[in-house]
Amino acid sequence: IRRLREFVARGGDAEKRLESLPQLVEEASALALLGTKEKGVRVVFRIPAGLPLLLVDRVQIQQVLINLMRNAVQAMTEQDLSDEAHTRQLTVSASQLNADHVELAVADTGPGLAPDVAGHLFEPFVTTKEGGMGLGLSICRSIVEAHGGSIWAETDPEGGVVFRFTLQTVSSNFPLAEEC
Repeated sequence: IRRLREFVARGGDAEKRLESLPQLVEEASALALLGTKEKGVRVVFRIPAGLPLLLVDRVQIQQVLINLMRNAVQAMTEQDLSDEAHTRQLTVSASQLNADHVELAVADTGPGLAPDVAGHLFEPFVTTKEGGMGLGLSICRSIVEAHGGSIWAETDPEGGVVFRFTLQTVSSNFPLAEEC
C-alpha cells in the first residue's frame, strides 16, 4: 500500500494534459452514477461555464471523483430511510477559488460522519463501510496532493457530508510541460 501511494504521489506514469473540468466531471459521473436513479438518488451538477483548464492526469482525477461519488451514493442508500420525506441527493459542484485554483465538492444527504472517524478519514485502513478496506480516500488524498491540491471533508449542518478538493488551474503564470 505504501508503494502504491508513493507511485501515485510521484505521478507514476501520469500523463498530465490540459483538461476541461466539466468534461472530467461528466465522464466520471457516467461511470460512478450507474444505477443511482433506481436507488432513488437525485443528482445535481453545479459546474459553471468558463472555468480554466487544468493540467492533470485525467484518469487519476476521474478516479478521485468516481470514488467520492460512489461513497456518497453508498452512504445514502445504506441508511434506513423509513422517513419518506428524506431526499437522497448528490450534488457535484465546482467553483474558482482564485486565479490558480478551483474547488470541487461532492455533497450527499446521508447520515454524516461520526466524530471519531472524521479526523482520520484519509488515513490508510480507516473505513466506515462494513467490509471496506479503507484505501480509497487515502489514495484520493495522494492523487490530489500529487496534483498540487488538498482534500478534506466537512459535515453539512443540514445533514450529510461534503468532500472538497482543490486543483491547480492553468493560468498565464503556470509552467506548462513541453508536450502541452
